[in-house]
Amino acid sequence: MLILVWFVVCIIFFIVQLILEGSGHALEVFALLTAIALFLINKLSKKKIK
Repeated sequence: MLILVWFVVCIIFFIVQLILEGSGHALEVFALLTAIALFLINKLSKKKIK
């Protein structure tokens, strides 16, 4: 599971840096997208367990 989280975070970081490389809001967008992705991974993993 940790490898999946690491992979998703790296992809999100790459995409945000590619799109918003010069913007001052890249870190905020990265944090928001990462939080959403981690929430969805958590929901899907709990759903799979039940």
